[in-house]
Amino acid sequence: QSGNITLTTIPVVINISSTAVEEVKTVEVTVAGVAGTVTFSVGAAGGGTGATPRERIPKNITSANQFIELLDDIVDWIFVIVLIFAAIFIVLAGFQFITGGGDPQAVSQARNKLLYAAVGIVVAVLARGIIAALRNLIGS
Repeated sequence: QSGNITLTTIPVVINISSTAVEEVKTVEVTVAGVAGTVTFSVGAAGGGTGATPRERIPKNITSANQFIELLDDIVDWIFVIVLIFAAIFIVLAGFQFITGGGDPQAVSQARNKLLYAAVGIVVAVLARGIIAALRNLIGS
């Protein structure tokens, strides 16, 4: 058939590191001047790429890097929880400022809520900074 090329399969080998970042990749294929694209997921569970995302909870911690990764996962969860509570405290403090009607006790309680929220956010950010410092310290 002149002018028509029909390909159903093209053998391609793509090596993906087991530490690859989870994302979608697109490969452009051109055969005899006809271009096409192939899209696949890297690192996604069930993506069929052979790469698997790293385990969230290691079974055996045998190195400092694995310990830091475990701490990083724990701090990530605590960070999210603290930010949620901080946002709730900020909303409650704002509501208490509005509904306090100038009552000194209500205003004082609202300020305390804002202070607790700010302290929580600072502690959460410092915890993430400590993990980064530990990573730099052990060189991972």
